[in-house]
Amino acid sequence: MIKTALEFSEKIKTLPGIQSIILMDYTGWGESIKDSNMTLVVIYKKKDKKIVTKIDTQIPEKFHIIHLNIKELKEDPQFLNTLSDGIILYGQPVTVKAEDIYLKARMIISYDTSKLNQSVRSRLNRALYGGISTYKKNSKRIIKHYPGLVEQVDAQKIGKAVLIVNRLNASQITQTLDRYSAKWKKIPIWGY
Repeated sequence: MIKTALEFSEKIKTLPGIQSIILMDYTGWGESIKDSNMTLVVIYKKKDKKIVTKIDTQIPEKFHIIHLNIKELKEDPQFLNTLSDGIILYGQPVTVKAEDIYLKARMIISYDTSKLNQSVRSRLNRALYGGISTYKKNSKRIIKHYPGLVEQVDAQKIGKAVLIVNRLNASQITQTLDRYSAKWKKIPIWGY
């Protein structure tokens, strides 16, 4: 199903006005996506009826499609919240303005290193948060700062072992946690 969605997304993404294509679980918004009917949400900068019709005539079997522009998204906050659980196949996460606040797709990631030995825990900490190296050169003390992934992807530490990051960069954090065998959970949110 995901392969079909990706192929269809590649086929239509260059059509005029398309801003984002998001894959959603049509049957339960979050249940397993392997065998279920799927929804593709096509978000337009400007929706053209001819383009909508063209896409509707090509939609793969077992897929449902929803065509929206940003104005329509603003009118349905419940659906906008549900949309945050989707997989972006093309484009950027949708940013909408609600009560003069721009909401962005973000991810809260909490992780647990209690089962890791101290050496692995230290290496993970350096990978995430960077470090400082001090050495002498020509009788002068040199201090060098090495940025970690959190700084590189503009994530923020919001608690002990809890980060908040732009949803596009969340996979970089989770892949690093996986590399060091840390347990983690993620929660998609809309924030500003």
